[in-house]
Amino acid sequence: MNDVKKDGTMDKYVNAKIEETSRNETLTKNSKTIENMVEMDSVCKTYEDGRIMALDGVDLKVRRGEFVSVMGPSGSGKSTLLNLMGALDTADEGRITVAGHDLTQREDFSTIRSAEIGFIFQFHNLIPNLTASENVQIPMLETPLSDEKMVQRAEDLLKSLNMENKLDQIPTKLSGGERQRVAIARALANHPSLILADEPTGSLDSKTGKIILDILRDIHRRDGVTIVMVTHDERVAEAADRIIQVSAGRIEV
Repeated sequence: MNDVKKDGTMDKYVNAKIEETSRNETLTKNSKTIENMVEMDSVCKTYEDGRIMALDGVDLKVRRGEFVSVMGPSGSGKSTLLNLMGALDTADEGRITVAGHDLTQREDFSTIRSAEIGFIFQFHNLIPNLTASENVQIPMLETPLSDEKMVQRAEDLLKSLNMENKLDQIPTKLSGGERQRVAIARALANHPSLILADEPTGSLDSKTGKIILDILRDIHRRDGVTIVMVTHDERVAEAADRIIQVSAGRIEV
C-alpha cells in the first residue's frame, strides 16, 4: 500500500488504530471451543425513542460451524438482527454473546469485530481509490502483521477467488461479481470465526449470484466458518443448513 502511504491516508489510519491494535492482541479467541457461535436471549431493540420496535424479545442460537439464512419481509428486523450480531449496534434489552464474548458486558466492539467477524454487504462498501489488494488489506491494519505479510495474505485470498489478474484494479474497473469477490476476500482477511452477509447476491444477476453463493458454500465447507446470511431469495436461502424466518421483530417458530 505504498502509494496510499505516500499521501498520508494510510498512515493516519494506522496511527488512529494503535491503541485498538494493542487491545486486539490481548483478545482471546475462544470460538473453537464453544458450542454456539451466537446466542441471543430476550433481545429487544427500538428506534425513534421507542416508537419503532425492530426486535421484540428475540431468542436465537447459531451453532459453531452452522450456515444460517435469515428471511423475512422488509422492515421485519433482519438487518437489525445482523447489526446486533456484528456489534454494529447495541440492544436495548437482553443478552448477546458472539464467539464467547458477551457484547452486553463489553465496550470495545471494534476489537471483537476485527478479531472474530467478517462482513459482506450487498453493495460491497469498497474504498474507491484503493486497489482490490489494498481493500482486502484494510482489516489487517488492526493486526501486528507486517506490510509484506498483509500484501501476501490479500493476494493469496484474491487468487483463491480467481482474481489473480485484478489485484491492482480499483473497484470502478471491476464488475459487480468481481467487486463482491473482493468484499468476500476482505471479510476473510483476519480468519474470522463468523461471517455476516447482508444480501450478498442482492445486487447481482442470477448467474453471478450463484457463483458468489457457491463461493460462500465452499468457504463454509472448507474452513468450517459460521455464516449468517440475510436474503430475500428463497433459492439463495436454501443453500444454508437452516432458514430462520423473522416477522415483526420476532423469530417465527
